[in-house]
Amino acid sequence: MDKTPVVMESGLAPVSYTDMLREKYGSMGFPAYEWTVNEDAPFQPLAKPLAGCRVSLLCSGGISLKSAPAWNPDARNDLRLDAIPADAPSDAFQVHDNYYNEENVKTDLNCLFPIDRLRELAADGTIGAVAPRFWSGFMGRTYIRRKVREEAAPAFAAELKKDAVDLLVAVPACPLDHQTVGIVARVVEEAGIPTVTVSVGRDISRLVRPPRTVFANFPMGAPFGRPGEVEMQRAILRDALDLAATATEPGAFVDLTYDFGAAWEVTLGNMDPAYQKRK
Repeated sequence: MDKTPVVMESGLAPVSYTDMLREKYGSMGFPAYEWTVNEDAPFQPLAKPLAGCRVSLLCSGGISLKSAPAWNPDARNDLRLDAIPADAPSDAFQVHDNYYNEENVKTDLNCLFPIDRLRELAADGTIGAVAPRFWSGFMGRTYIRRKVREEAAPAFAAELKKDAVDLLVAVPACPLDHQTVGIVARVVEEAGIPTVTVSVGRDISRLVRPPRTVFANFPMGAPFGRPGEVEMQRAILRDALDLAATATEPGAFVDLTYDFGAAWEVTLGNMDPAYQKRK
């Protein structure tokens, strides 16, 4: 992890990850990174009420079943995508991702991958059903954006169609994941499946313009709140679903007003210059 993290107190402005990364990498002699910038967004209106929708989740946080191979925590241009049975228990997972602080999600999977919360919303009738498969992938340093747009994301959209998914909730974990997952959400939307992204990287999401986004001013790896905060996790997920149901314009963006409830550190992964130059 970054050896000099910035401590965030409640109520402060969102982190500018693009500025922070430019300064960090610039200090090591790297050229400025060119982020994906979109002026508009695709938009597919939700075809039915939420109570009739089949919903799936995509998370990019290096999460895998314990029975599956672990993710390479330093993954680079790895387009692996794991299908997760929708009835998998939340204690059946492992997490390996060096690009954000894993502490929260290792304590409570639902901080990042809210499978229990989504199942609860299916049980109480907020949504019609959980799709038969959840998804984990598009993690790490992904620079092959054209291959994501033209190959990996369309293939993923085809799998969602096999499951008759009506709505995808997309959850990026680290700063660069916000770009990759935003691109994936756009492709899925273009394929006819509505999406909503849950972001903690406001500046990056505003550049990429997923079709719909809710933003929480929380740390990377915990967009749904702190471990054990079940009501907050459920409320944020419900807010995302509500935006999917009510948005009328492409690129809809909502700033949520929840307080994380504790100071947190902005960490950028291993920023040791020798390590970065090896990568």
